[in-house]
Amino acid sequence: MPKTKKIIADYWDKKIPIQVPENTIVPEVPPIELIEDPHSAVINAVENPIGSPPLSELARQAGSGKVVIAHDDLTRPALPRKIIIPVLMDILNAAGIRDEQVFLLSGNGNHCKWSDTQFRRYFGDEIYCRFRPHGSASRLLNHDCHDRDNLTFMGTSEMGDYVEYNSLLKEAALFIYCGTVLPSNWGGMTGTGVIIGMPSSRSMVSTHGLPVVGHRDSCHGDHRSMYYRSHKQAVMARIEKSIGKRVFYVDSVLGSATRLAGIFAGYSPEINEPTWQLAEKLYTVEVPQADVLIYGIPRIGLYGETSNPLISLAAVCAPPRIWRNKPLLREGGVVIGLVRCTGHIDDNAHASYREVFNLYKRCLSAYELQEYEEEYLNRQDLIFKYRHCYSYAPIHPFWLIYESEYILKWAGKVIFAGVPGRENPLAPPQIEGDGGPGAVRSMGCTPARDFEEAWQLTQQIVGKNPTVVACPQFWTTVRPSFYVI
Repeated sequence: MPKTKKIIADYWDKKIPIQVPENTIVPEVPPIELIEDPHSAVINAVENPIGSPPLSELARQAGSGKVVIAHDDLTRPALPRKIIIPVLMDILNAAGIRDEQVFLLSGNGNHCKWSDTQFRRYFGDEIYCRFRPHGSASRLLNHDCHDRDNLTFMGTSEMGDYVEYNSLLKEAALFIYCGTVLPSNWGGMTGTGVIIGMPSSRSMVSTHGLPVVGHRDSCHGDHRSMYYRSHKQAVMARIEKSIGKRVFYVDSVLGSATRLAGIFAGYSPEINEPTWQLAEKLYTVEVPQADVLIYGIPRIGLYGETSNPLISLAAVCAPPRIWRNKPLLREGGVVIGLVRCTGHIDDNAHASYREVFNLYKRCLSAYELQEYEEEYLNRQDLIFKYRHCYSYAPIHPFWLIYESEYILKWAGKVIFAGVPGRENPLAPPQIEGDGGPGAVRSMGCTPARDFEEAWQLTQQIVGKNPTVVACPQFWTTVRPSFYVI
């Protein structure tokens, strides 16, 4: 019997041991040197920005006008915002800008809006109370991708993108965006957050639709050559041409415990290359091309609980897209996700997910699903739930399917291990509708009782001595960017 070793993997709300082949590669990002004095680092970055006048000068030019500090939404870590926003306010105040002129705007994209309670928990009392007076006229705002009164059509980008964005971009005398730079299947690296955080749903189709996110030149992690990112930059250029000014970015590069490892400020694309160089230095891990990829999946994903089949699908299929040089998984290889997919969909938080999931079951591929986009861009019942009931936007589940299509077609099999079934002690049922196994099969994946069963299925495809790369805590530790040798 081949020798094995034990690794500890995320599974739902616990860590579980699994036995993998002894030669399994378990890549980890090396320890990251953190900024010792983040407060001073932020001041230095915004007062010595890249391609831009200092923030203090931009603040003086803003005069008595409206200032917007936009930020990645609450799916991104809070700590960088807690450090950066007070520094920005000190500089704005010193330039004569009163607190009453400044608005915080959450770049929700097609994600849900956030309640006052969630904002308070995220920002802490000091920032929350500074922007949220006791009356109803809050300066703590959610972007609304269906608010026709507060969206402005800004034209068409040079790549054909429909550019319709939050009107505050045009109204503000100074627009600042606080972003986060991390390895991602969406663009290789995150960053330049206005494009994703502030569009209408119709505009989001331009960057998140299948022709872009499913394009072969978007299905990798090279931010310099990625087709998806070229659309983002074309949109950014169109926005700035329309509004007649530049967006001032303050982007954080994160280390362990979401602490700052780097901070960059200035205009985009000017800040992109320096930011990428640091991110590459910190996050790049060399690995061989894998016959088998193994991922642990925690209970909470980017969009909610991974019991939801579409959220679990994205959590399993996104990481294999984050590669440079050559595909992380060889064509016809196997992906194993340790995921407790029960099939449960929270119809309050994800009002359109169940319908879209059922539509997908009737489609041969994601390409057919595109025919339903127009309906979900205009479904007033679902739009109401998004605008007033804290649900995700109606179009959002389409993106999760589109981003997963590459791996579903590239891999020989995608296996969900630990799926609840009637006799699975690891994951007691608590299932509904089609149940965990049925939901997994409906997505084109294979359910398995546990890792051992998943491994037996895997060997039928890859043989007895495969090259295995395991990221058992990919979503709960510092995320690697894979350079495949």
